[in-house]
Amino acid sequence: MSLWKRGRQYWTDFTVAGRRYRKRLGTTNLRTATRRERELVEEAGHGRLAADEQGPKRLSDATDAYLAAKRIRCSPRTIELEEERLSLVKKHFGDVPLSAITATAIAEFQRTRHEAGIANRTINMDVGVLSRVLKSCARWRALADHVHNLPERQRPVGRALTADERKRLFHSAASNPEWEHVYCAAIVAANTSMRPVEVKHLRRCDVDLVKRVLHVRRSKNESSHRVIPLNASAIEAAARMFERADLLGHTDPEHYLWPACQWGRFDATKPMLKWDTAWRALRDEAGLHGLRFHDLRHTVITELAEMGVADHVLESISGHLSRRMLEHYSHIRIDAKRQALDALDAARRGEAGDGNAENGSEEAANAAEIETVVEVSDDLTSQSRHSLLLQGSPPSGKLLIPFERRDVRVVEGARLESVCRGNSTVGSNPTLSANFARSRALVGGLKTKDDFEASDDDVRATGVAP
Repeated sequence: MSLWKRGRQYWTDFTVAGRRYRKRLGTTNLRTATRRERELVEEAGHGRLAADEQGPKRLSDATDAYLAAKRIRCSPRTIELEEERLSLVKKHFGDVPLSAITATAIAEFQRTRHEAGIANRTINMDVGVLSRVLKSCARWRALADHVHNLPERQRPVGRALTADERKRLFHSAASNPEWEHVYCAAIVAANTSMRPVEVKHLRRCDVDLVKRVLHVRRSKNESSHRVIPLNASAIEAAARMFERADLLGHTDPEHYLWPACQWGRFDATKPMLKWDTAWRALRDEAGLHGLRFHDLRHTVITELAEMGVADHVLESISGHLSRRMLEHYSHIRIDAKRQALDALDAARRGEAGDGNAENGSEEAANAAEIETVVEVSDDLTSQSRHSLLLQGSPPSGKLLIPFERRDVRVVEGARLESVCRGNSTVGSNPTLSANFARSRALVGGLKTKDDFEASDDDVRATGVAP
């Protein structure tokens, strides 16, 4: 380590783990400079200090180096998304030195974007790509503990259209010739579960109308590349786009069916980027405000799931990677849930009916003829409730407790009497226990009412039911 003055302030120069650090200490006092030098050495040892190495010094150079290194490892779609986010970051910060991007500057960037009405999730994505750029230059570690993401709301699950909503949407789309490209794209998406980016990147060579299949060769990830069979509706929509391409002279197999268009001029060598204006006008005409094009994918997966299509078939059609994503897209509607539970209830009732038929007609007749209940009259007081009379099928039931229940509890003040089938209770209320045993015997035909009159005196004397 070395410590020296340049002008009036102290500087330090030291090496840690083979990396050289040359820093200005910002003080004219030797003791303070020595203390700050020790702190810098400690930070360098923990990896929280950027070394003086040759590399990008400004934000533009750093982003270019970051993207160049990432192009050899990531798909073009990922690079496209990173460039889109970095363009917004550079628009805010400008071509500033990397040392000027501090935690305070990032917090100001978050505040500015939030006041502009940008969603917190989008702001977090912008900060995320900036953090990756700074990390590639070994400048993020010192900021990581001071930069915090904004709270995000739970992402809403997309909606699935009903049959009436789907009919209104397609009827409105077909009513305006200027919406033909969006109408055909919606038909294809609603019959194949394709994502918007997959529809936009369809080329002539990707669709085989004779074999009735299409090949998805461009998606958000390579694992979603797949072959999807076409039904009659999807074939009709694709055929209309082929006719449209022929009229425009886009006959090369590599030409896109949904070509890029700017200022009324088509470029079939590039895919269409957006159809937001036409889609918003279309959905508003159909009265489906807030509907996303991606919701057509939710709709087709939901309908296939309600039809009972196997999960592995759904995953093959939709290009899902996991069961979690399949559940995210599958919206089993309330009608389908109600039908399933009604079918379950009907099946259980059928099984119960079959079981009762096998038990014999004698038990069924007894159950129908004798309905033994406990009636509690309104004129009974709390002191006399323990002397409940057991009667059969009263004309008006006040408190009805069927004998078929295994556990009958009567609450009297702070006492609880529990009478279980086959086990007469001996406790603080012997009269209830005796009456319950007597009534159960009457129902089973074991004894008559007269047989118990002689034993009432014994019950009162001993407190034990015979």
